[in-house]
Formats: sequence, structure tokens, C-alpha cells
Amino acid sequence: MKLSKTTYRVIAVTLLIVAGGLYYFNKQETPPPPQAQQAQADPANNVTFSGSSIVEQENGKKLWEITAETVQVNPGSNKAQLINFKGTLYRKDGSKIDLVGRQAEFDTKTRDIDLIGDFKATASDGAVFTGAKGRWTNKDRRFYGSGGITLTREDTVVTGERIEGDELLQKVKVSGNARVVKGGTPQ
Repeated sequence: MKLSKTTYRVIAVTLLIVAGGLYYFNKQETPPPPQAQQAQADPANNVTFSGSSIVEQENGKKLWEITAETVQVNPGSNKAQLINFKGTLYRKDGSKIDLVGRQAEFDTKTRDIDLIGDFKATASDGAVFTGAKGRWTNKDRRFYGSGGITLTREDTVVTGERIEGDELLQKVKVSGNARVVKGGTPQ
């Protein structure tokens, strides 16, 4: 008995369906990712402190200190959220810079600080640095700012979109609509 081409096609399709069904019901599925990784990012796992301070010292000398109304630490990351903070960066020459802002993120590993929202940095020599976003990098001891920055020193006002400066705020690079006004106020 000779089978037609149609019969061969029906047998082939049936075998494919049976093989696909066997594969589907017998395949090994990989488990979902562990819940521990998802729990680390969950804000409910944060540890919250009120009225806390963080201080870094070297050879008994303060390098910087930050006090915050609220500190939220996520045990699964290297980050601490600082709400309504005040800080002081002590310079090697004995002067200091005071920081005030609404929110910051402190990296406990690198000791870098990201300033979120409006902030103000005031140097003991009278220089004032304000911006919408800022960053202090602890390793190279540099300030960065963006989102409309202003640096005022004596009768000179520097404005722009971005700034990078040394810890003394004496050597700065301003970009994005940069403007310097001497003997007046920015427009």
C-alpha cells in the first residue's frame, strides 16, 4: 500500500505536535532570581536614624563630618540617604567649607557625596557655591555641580550650567552659558 503525500504530511505534523508537547511538559525551567537581591532594593528594608552624624578622621584630624535630620541606610547597598543635611569639609590649610542642603546620597565605600536638590556650600574665605545638583568626590577632593550653578567670591560672580572645581574652589572650570561678572550681580 502506497501512502499519499497528504498522509505523509499529516503524520509529520502529528509527530511534530507530539514532540513539541513532550518537550514542553518535560523541559527543565530555571528558577526565578533569588528574592534576596530584590529585597536589597526594597525601601522597606532601610534602616532609618534620626539626628545622626557621620565623621571621617585621619590621624586624629577630622577630614569631614555630616549631620542629617534623617539618615536612611540600605543594608544591601553602599548608599545612605541624608535628608536635611549640614556638613563640613575640612581643608588641609585649616580652613573649611560648610554644606547645607535638602538631600544627599552618601556612598559608604567611596565616601563620595551626591547633593540632590538645591544646596549651598560656603567656604571660610567667603566664597559661596550654589546649585541644583552637586557632587563631592572624596578620592580626588573635587566639587562638581550642574543645573544652574553660581560661585560668588568677593565681588566676582560666576554662573553657568556646570562647574568643576578643586577643594579650595579657587581653580574652577565652568561650562554651559558660562558668565563672569566682576563688581556686580549676575543677570
